[in-house]
Amino acid sequence: MGVFNENGLFNRGFGFLGQLIGLNLLWILCTLPVFTAGASTTAMSFCALKLHKYGDCNVCKDFFQSFKRNFRQSTVIWMGILTAAGLFYMERKAILTMPGSVSGIFSYLLAAVCIPFAMTALYVFPTLAAFENTMKKTVACAFYFSMKNAAYTLAVASITFFPMFFTLADAQLFPVYLFFWLMCGFSLTVYADTWFLWKLFKTCYQEEDKESSDTDLYYF
Repeated sequence: MGVFNENGLFNRGFGFLGQLIGLNLLWILCTLPVFTAGASTTAMSFCALKLHKYGDCNVCKDFFQSFKRNFRQSTVIWMGILTAAGLFYMERKAILTMPGSVSGIFSYLLAAVCIPFAMTALYVFPTLAAFENTMKKTVACAFYFSMKNAAYTLAVASITFFPMFFTLADAQLFPVYLFFWLMCGFSLTVYADTWFLWKLFKTCYQEEDKESSDTDLYYF
């Protein structure tokens, strides 16, 4: 009987699933213009962090609150990521035309730049969602968090990229995977990441008073 009451496992489970589905659909819709992908990812990270910390959030209100508040910074960062990725791709194509040993040396140099860049990119939008800082400090903090615990960074990278890799690799089940991604795949992935992100972020958080504002903003 307790399983089906208002606070029972059944209702809480379906309520949580509904929040993930709503968050996923909001992210997809707000990412369609492409240039807004940074702002929508920041907003989804904000909601996922609240879900992890409090067990609940107002998906629509919190999503657009974060989307609006962080739009400028997240869009500039997103455009920077796309630009840098394009430059890395062109550099890689150029390296392939170089003779033997020279190509190997420049490949290692490119990897030495790309790996920290990718690690920082994994953390930058959740960091922007969690803390109010200048753009420069946000990127610096994202790099700091990515280097602070290598095991957590590896876990976040695995959770983020492996499901998508297996989706693209299995053509036979692709329609099933696509349905999952459209329903709750992206939001579930970000929510799973927050288990590790929160462990890193919480040491920098100041606990808010019970009477304080409900904006859930925290500062270094």
